Amino acid sequence: MHNNEQILFISDQTDPIKRNKLFSQCKVCETDGAQVHYGGLCCISCKMFFRRNASFDLDAHQCVFREICDITINSRRACRYCRLQKCLAIGMQRELLRASHHRRAKSVEQIVSSSNTICTLDLLRNDRSLLTDEQRCCLSNVIHVYDTKSPVSHIRYLLSTQSRHPMKMRLKMAKTSILEIIISMYQGILPFVEALPEFHIMKRYDQCELIERNLPYVGGFNGIIVFRDAEVPISTAFKNGFPSIYGSTIVDDAVTIARRTDDDLTLIKLLIPILLFSTSCYIKIPSNVNNNYHATNIEMNSIFFNTKRLFDIQNTCIEIMFKYMIYRFGYNEASLRFAALIKSFLDQSTCIFRAGEIQSHDQLIQTIVKDTEVALQFQNESMD
Repeated sequence: MHNNEQILFISDQTDPIKRNKLFSQCKVCETDGAQVHYGGLCCISCKMFFRRNASFDLDAHQCVFREICDITINSRRACRYCRLQKCLAIGMQRELLRASHHRRAKSVEQIVSSSNTICTLDLLRNDRSLLTDEQRCCLSNVIHVYDTKSPVSHIRYLLSTQSRHPMKMRLKMAKTSILEIIISMYQGILPFVEALPEFHIMKRYDQCELIERNLPYVGGFNGIIVFRDAEVPISTAFKNGFPSIYGSTIVDDAVTIARRTDDDLTLIKLLIPILLFSTSCYIKIPSNVNNNYHATNIEMNSIFFNTKRLFDIQNTCIEIMFKYMIYRFGYNEASLRFAALIKSFLDQSTCIFRAGEIQSHDQLIQTIVKDTEVALQFQNESMD
């Protein structure tokens, strides 16, 4: 994770274009267009991050994820600890910050410390102690399980295999390829949720109910992470296959929602279990709309064996997520980001509902849900 090289040696025979690209790549988040700032080769974003956080005491804090964070353009906001560690590892020096900046920071600290009144919000802001050891462990486990069970590597393999074909063949394969990607995206939810202890101990009836009610929408929302990590939107399969199935309007809306959704993928990963353990993620529709899957949803009035247990699980997950957000962003920004994430999920759910009116998508989701329930039943019988 850390790169201790401070000087990049390049052979004279290296191609000039490649040489310029290597020199201009940020050594912290791997973004292009970097320059030397405070002794290290980094982009403007990482320069400003270092300037704001240079006084952050690494000895007094720790990484929530046990210092395994991969700092990229998409994940660089997720962990201040690991990002600052990487800044220092590439040679950025606190001593090179302008003295005036330090004086301003010191004067602010003196003003804060001399204040006799501390408002309630200050007690919450960036307070790591809000998370108990058990909660930090749970948070770390959720992220680890998600990353381990993610279908991203399989989808990257599908795209890589497709890219080896001539362009003409890729265009012909686009529709089939995007369907394979969508299937992998939805099916990837099951290994993740099965690995969660809370789901594992539930009765099979409740497990199947959760999958039937929530997989279509939570699986679609999960697509935001999968598509970003696997770089699906830049593929031929997406550009040509997606519109041929769903039409340009749904595609444009889905892309807009994805772009508007928080860049911090850790937050989305923490939100997935909260949504999965919901009793009502599906959307109700007017009775005059003929859609088999959504019509079935309207009839979903059965009660879970232990609804209160579901609420308890949700409350636990939400508490951990929001405490983590307060630690990362402070109370005000955490509240705004959480509300924005919920809005993104609702917008995405509306988009998925409209996609469900397309017969091919509706049949695909029904098949995935049924196959998932059969797999759950088989696994439960094997354990009996």
